[in-house]
Amino acid sequence: MAVSPGKTVRLNRLFNPRDGRAVCVAADHGWMSDPTPNVLELKRILGEVARGGADGVLVSYGTALRMGNFFLGKDAPALLLRADWMNMPRLGGSNVSNILPAVNFRKKATSFAHDALQMGASAITIYYFIGYSDAFEAVNIEQAATFAIECRKIGLPLIIEPMAVGGIVTGVNVTEILVASARIAVEIGADALKIPYTNDVRSFRKLVNEARVPVLVLGGAKSDEPRDALELVDEALQAGASGVVFGRNVTKARDPRKMVADICSLVHGRQTIDEILGVGVKKHGRLRPIAMNCTGCRVCEAACVHFHSTEFNQEMSRLRIEFKYRATEPHLSKPVVCPLCNKCVEACADGALKIGSDGYLVLDKSLCDGCGDCVEACPLHLMVLQDDGTPLFCDLCEGNPQCILWCQKNAIVLTGRKGSDRHVA
Repeated sequence: MAVSPGKTVRLNRLFNPRDGRAVCVAADHGWMSDPTPNVLELKRILGEVARGGADGVLVSYGTALRMGNFFLGKDAPALLLRADWMNMPRLGGSNVSNILPAVNFRKKATSFAHDALQMGASAITIYYFIGYSDAFEAVNIEQAATFAIECRKIGLPLIIEPMAVGGIVTGVNVTEILVASARIAVEIGADALKIPYTNDVRSFRKLVNEARVPVLVLGGAKSDEPRDALELVDEALQAGASGVVFGRNVTKARDPRKMVADICSLVHGRQTIDEILGVGVKKHGRLRPIAMNCTGCRVCEAACVHFHSTEFNQEMSRLRIEFKYRATEPHLSKPVVCPLCNKCVEACADGALKIGSDGYLVLDKSLCDGCGDCVEACPLHLMVLQDDGTPLFCDLCEGNPQCILWCQKNAIVLTGRKGSDRHVA
């Protein structure tokens, strides 16, 4: 049966007509879990999400009532309404990490299709659980079918979120169950799917092909690194996904606006992850440490060594982390980085060292006599002479400083010529 005109109009509000893709943010966690910071600061976060260019935002009915202004205007994100509640998440945990026994599991409808229509929603989203028992699954299917009937009557798109959880689900069969649940959800009447990634492109492509409706991959638990989240998106897109619905990876991000914008660049802009993160793009400026942000993890040192050498030797790092110990406090750490003070250049009588046109130190080995004057002149003792007589120094990783790329705490930033700090990736 053809999709109704009402559903077509509302789906085009969510999915960009130019590429058929959508970047959505799940901001409904306060509906089912404890009030974590991403819930308590939701008003600020939704503002950032909207500025980042999200195509849609999934919220509870109460949030839609209180913060409906974020969905006003032709450039505002589409409103997606969470229409049911379940008690699986606890203490901010992910949907799949806290598995409750079926006897304790509860799932209830909280809003209906006409409620979503009155709120101006472009679609409603509901859960469909598979993996506990046939009896429990039958209840889920009955509830989903009721929603599907209501949505068909009024022309409202239905997004079903299949979740493979319960005693029947194992690490061996979870992919098979997700693929089956996707097909079943479409048979029930889903116009689009919000579904976990199967962890490989091949099986997710099978899921997408069998679904034959737009498939939005969900982000799951918060990733430690932005690249990890972007790689999940990239693989899902390779498999044919129509976009994403990311929750904690956006709402708990240090910069929600940038995270959304980066995902949009991947989904709509067709940029590569390296292009988005600025890998390989030369940057100009000077390194500046922010000691209060440093945790002493020394990842910056490791990243520096890895960039410059095939062998791992922490002593070959062009920067260092200094530690101070106090009896009344845990150890304090701070990065010591090259400030491009020019002392080494001034000390080099032969002109072997200079600051190049790209803004970082370069060495002309043909002019270097290994005198070591540059090493002695370095006020931070960051330069050393190597076995071949040439100095070891910070070259900003040839314009792509890895210490900034890998430091997730912003303990090192790039200061522009005019003094403005810029975070790389």
